[in-house]
Amino acid sequence: MLDSNVIRDKTIAFSCNTRAGHLAPALSTVELLTVLFNQFLAFTPNKPKDDNRDRFILSKGHGAYAYYVILNELGFLPDWELEKFNTNDATIKGCLTENPNYMIEASTGSLGHGLPLAVGMALSMKLQNMPNKIICMVGDGEMQEGSNYEAMLLAHRFKLDNLLIIVDANNLQAMGKVEEITVSNDKLAQIMRSFTDGVFADIDGHSEPEITEAYQQFFNQENENFSVIFARTVKGKGIEMLEASVKHHYRCPTEDGYVYKEESK
Repeated sequence: MLDSNVIRDKTIAFSCNTRAGHLAPALSTVELLTVLFNQFLAFTPNKPKDDNRDRFILSKGHGAYAYYVILNELGFLPDWELEKFNTNDATIKGCLTENPNYMIEASTGSLGHGLPLAVGMALSMKLQNMPNKIICMVGDGEMQEGSNYEAMLLAHRFKLDNLLIIVDANNLQAMGKVEEITVSNDKLAQIMRSFTDGVFADIDGHSEPEITEAYQQFFNQENENFSVIFARTVKGKGIEMLEASVKHHYRCPTEDGYVYKEESK
């Protein structure tokens, strides 16, 4: 079983050991991903291309480090990929690049691409009468991309009840607070709620009981349309200097004197 505390610690170690930035946007996803892969997402160990698997798309592809650590823990991503990350020998990148052998379903370095892809996958499954679920995690800043709203309109039109959108609402994007650039997350939640007749859950994205309950509503019951989990999170969760820090969207904390201690595991 995956443990979110272990995943957070290994994600921090991964960034610090390889001197790679973009740690903060990964740390807000840890509990959401851990619960999803532990209890709900359907996949077959050692068979990343199994047709029966659910599809997970991390649309905020720059926040990939916790996802990489989980794929490694599950045996899909080899150790050497983590060890050689941020070198010329690595094949995984700072932003996600599709790799079916690792169960990485899509390239999502450009924001606003993952959700349209997820809608296409969900529609394909519906047309084939396949039971697979499609889960897409987007960032709150990423929701400023117009392609996401076109995708949600299409998802509503075709009643894609097999689609779950998870919003990692950590209040920050690359250049500042989301409310200083477009709208607050309270307003964004209202907007997204208006798009669907399916499940809408506004939760603490670091509370595993709340996350579990929200996932159960999507995975364990019949829905009328696509579902949304609006997860309120803390960017950089777990390292004080990163939490709610705009400048650490890109920066590795070691650049500012942070020392990762192996014995803290």
